[in-house]
This record gives sequence, C-alpha cells and structure tokens, in this order.
Amino acid sequence: MTSLLGRLLPLFAGTRRVEDLFTKAVARLFERRPDICLGWLESLDLISASGEDWPRHVHVSTQRTFVRLDEHETGSRPDLIVEICCASEDDESEPYTEIVMFESKIGSVEGEDQLKRYAAHLNGVYGTRKTLVYITRNYDPKDEKTILAGIAENVRFVQLRWHNFYRFLQTVEKDALIEEVMLFMEEQVMARSYRFSTVDLMALSGVPRAFEIFDETFEGEVKAELENFASNKRKPESDALFNVRVFSRYVRVAPLHGEDLFCFVGYHLDDAEYPWIAVDLVAKPRAFGREASVAVMKKLVLHDNWEGYNLDDPREWAGVSRGISLATLLGEEDHVAAVKRFFCESIRQLREELTVFKNEHPELPWNSGS
Repeated sequence: MTSLLGRLLPLFAGTRRVEDLFTKAVARLFERRPDICLGWLESLDLISASGEDWPRHVHVSTQRTFVRLDEHETGSRPDLIVEICCASEDDESEPYTEIVMFESKIGSVEGEDQLKRYAAHLNGVYGTRKTLVYITRNYDPKDEKTILAGIAENVRFVQLRWHNFYRFLQTVEKDALIEEVMLFMEEQVMARSYRFSTVDLMALSGVPRAFEIFDETFEGEVKAELENFASNKRKPESDALFNVRVFSRYVRVAPLHGEDLFCFVGYHLDDAEYPWIAVDLVAKPRAFGREASVAVMKKLVLHDNWEGYNLDDPREWAGVSRGISLATLLGEEDHVAAVKRFFCESIRQLREELTVFKNEHPELPWNSGS
C-alpha cells in the first residue's frame, strides 16, 4: 500500500475494516469540503439544487445508532448520514432539511433485512426529502419495492457504485485529503474505468491457469481434511464463480450445521495488494445456536494468527479467520504444496476446538463427522 489510508488499514480489525476506514475518510472529506459533498449529491439528484443564495449547512455523522423499532429484531447503525439544512432570511420561505443515508459495502454483504430496517428508520426522522443510498464496489442489485414497502413517498432508495464518486473527484480541485482518498480507492479497486488495459488483457489470459492452480490446492489432503471435518458434506461448487463476482473470493464451503455455521477455505481476491489464502469459520445473523458458536470463535481468537470479526454484533455475519498473503509463499519451491500445508494446518486447528465444542453442545444439528 502506498496511500496513508492503506498504511493505516492494519490498525482496523475485522472484515469491514476497509469500509470502516473509508467511511471515516469520506466523512472527514465532506466536513472539510462541503462543496464536494453538495456538488456530488446535486449531480446525482440526491438533494435539491440551490436556486437561491441561501446558506446551506452540512452535518455529517458516521455509525449513528438507531434504537430497535417494534417490528425489527435489532437496532440499526448506517455507515454515513448527510443532513442538508437550509433556511432563508425571508420569513415567508419555509426552511428545509434533506437527508441522505448511506450504507457502504466494499468487501462485505448486506446483513439480515439491513436496508429495509434503515429505510424504516429514515422514514421516522424529520426531513422534506430523504434518500437511502446503497453504495457498493461490486454489482449487488436490490429490490426497491421490498426495501420501501410501507414507507412514505418522500423516502427514496438509490443504488450507486463507488466508482461514481471517484469519477466525480476527478473533476474537482484537489487537495491532500482528496488525493489520499482517490489513491486508496485505486488500491481497493474502487476506481474502475471500465476500459480494458494491456495489463487487464494479460491478466485475463492467465485466468484459466490461475484457476487450475486454485483447484489443485483444494484437492488431495485438503479435500480429505475438509470432508473429514464436515462429514463429507460440501456445498456444490456451482456457485464458485458467483463468489468471485460478488464477494471477490474463490472458495470451497463446508456446512457444519446447515447454513447456520459453516467453514470455507480458499482465496480472497480483494482487500489487499496481493490475494490472501484463508480458512474461515462463519455464523450467520440470527443463526440457531449462534451464541454458542461465537463462544468457540472467541476461543479460536486466542490462538496465534486467528482474527475474529463481528463477534459481538448479532446483526452481522460473525466469524474467525486465519489468513496470510499469497505473496509470502512465493519463495517456496512448491507453491501448491505450501498452500495445502497452510489449509490443512488451519482446518486441523478448527477441528480441535470444534470437537470439544460439539461435545459441549449436542443440541445443535451437527453433521455426524464435524
């Protein structure tokens, strides 16, 4: 990483670390340069264009907590909220407040009914015009009618991609903070130009070879360890390319008790300069036995090189991960063998902790061999 934000990234924990750091940076940019904030939102018709010389005040907040509504399982904490307040000196003119609520996804996915909850909270706050924005790095379409069901007409839902913001920043007067934000976006593949470069073409020609090597590292002893760990129950591999497109990862998945607790092994193709290899144990929001599953994850975090994420947030996918950069293995004589060793070591560590955990919690619907 060459950007300052990139060098700060290791100080943030969890799978949402890129999103958390980047949200803070964008919020600071909007606070320092409200002209950037207003100009971008106006260009997208997310706020009204100012037709008068009335002062507009911009208030930016991050991770604001909303108390759980009666119809919801949990409260909400959207990434970023921008409030635009305007009042003229003419007593006959009505003041107005416009609100834009952002949920950002760079590497993670939407939580359980997350956008629907945010829309309901946005519906309940004062504002003459209110917009919920789902802004992502990758393509992730959502059903607007489902999200806005039962919501007032002055609340809108808009989907954006982060490359829209990058293109806007290319048109404005730069300062040090803008340049850092843009450089970080380039590093995190958020500045797509949608034009093939010669580097892209060379990379595409190497894709079949790369996937051949990936698949080889999943075979033999790794396949045996994973099937033994999960009682020979692995999910079909037909969704492998979907995972690459949506989650930027190429993995093999093994359920431990249904979809509530599962393990995946493979390659993370984002969030770093080079791909990472990792083994993850994951529990979904509102999973059956989630509290018990999180307890064993917290034990795993005590082991070297295991990192937990969202272990105390029931609204998010929780998990532990053991991973290393693929670049650290380039000095090995046999790269496939080195990757296999790492996968097998990690799976065995999971199995050791999970064997005790399984005996302590027989009420969970375990696969017979997990």
